[in-house]
Amino acid sequence: MGKIWKLKTAALMLATGLGASSAMAAESYFPECFAPWDADTKQLSAVTPREGPYRIALVNGFAGNDWRIQMIRAAESYVKRPEIAAKVKEFTAVSVGNDVAAQIAAIENYVAAGYDAVLFIAVNPEAFDAVIDRANQAGTLLVSFDNVVFNDNHLIVDIDHGEIAAKKAQAILDELKATNITEGKVLWVRGLQGNATEKQQTESFKKVFEGTSFEVVEVVGNWDVGTSQRVTAEAVAAHGKFVGVANAYGSMGSIQALLDAKHPAVPFGSDTMNGAVRMLAENGFTGVAIGSSPSVSAVAILAALSSFEGKQMPQRIKLPPPSLPSTDWKDGIAYFSQLPASFDTATGFKECNLLFTADELTAK
Repeated sequence: MGKIWKLKTAALMLATGLGASSAMAAESYFPECFAPWDADTKQLSAVTPREGPYRIALVNGFAGNDWRIQMIRAAESYVKRPEIAAKVKEFTAVSVGNDVAAQIAAIENYVAAGYDAVLFIAVNPEAFDAVIDRANQAGTLLVSFDNVVFNDNHLIVDIDHGEIAAKKAQAILDELKATNITEGKVLWVRGLQGNATEKQQTESFKKVFEGTSFEVVEVVGNWDVGTSQRVTAEAVAAHGKFVGVANAYGSMGSIQALLDAKHPAVPFGSDTMNGAVRMLAENGFTGVAIGSSPSVSAVAILAALSSFEGKQMPQRIKLPPPSLPSTDWKDGIAYFSQLPASFDTATGFKECNLLFTADELTAK
């Protein structure tokens, strides 16, 4: 089968005097969706288009939260759409837990079985260089997304988690400026310690407040609703009133703690969980709900299919994080009163013409 794809060099750009970004804009397929991560991102291209239908596997790691469940449902729903089903001979999804060796073994099994593409959220981004090399030799395209592997010999579908945190911070700052509040404490509920994504989020959030008179108070919520509720309650007890609050993920817990403490409604940077947005809307909060849509799995499938069809695209794709300002926090738009609190309301990416209905994502 041979190696099915390669990274194009920058020789043509240098020879013609074109900048990296302008050359990529000219070559890339569907740039509204498949935008390059930055100006240095190389192009991923099929050497020889591969005829379908294709066999695709998704090897998930941790499966213990609703985001992961909805992510798998989005992938399963997407491959059932008639225009995609015609291109996919087989799709399978497995979850292997937090054991990186088990995830690598599962990927290698699909490579050995001749699957065309294997999608995965890396358990440990540092451990995949060897399996990526073996997949390339076998002719299987590996696609990492969400928690990605920084190896430029495979396809990456990514969302800038730092941008998500920065936009939460900026929404709070804008709201405070609009109400002439120029100082005070802002609570930032961090994610799981030791995770590279968490570090990026925290650095980006704090940077927005640099040079202001606001103090950022940090607590660790572990991207978990229960933990977020406890640490937010403790922070309110210790510090009193905050002028703004944001949570990396697990916002329902922080909001409940504020309500329990009868804390005033303040600008809030939230994730896009249904229950969080509903609680904010019904209790007079302002701010933004922004997050990493579970439907990124479907974009990863679309990217793999497009690559097999010979389309030009960046090796590392940057997706815009779906967001809704508080002016849009309305039932049926930003939250759904008939759906579980755990449902993630970021149901797709409009830039990719890829949106899901609530029925598609909640079907058993």
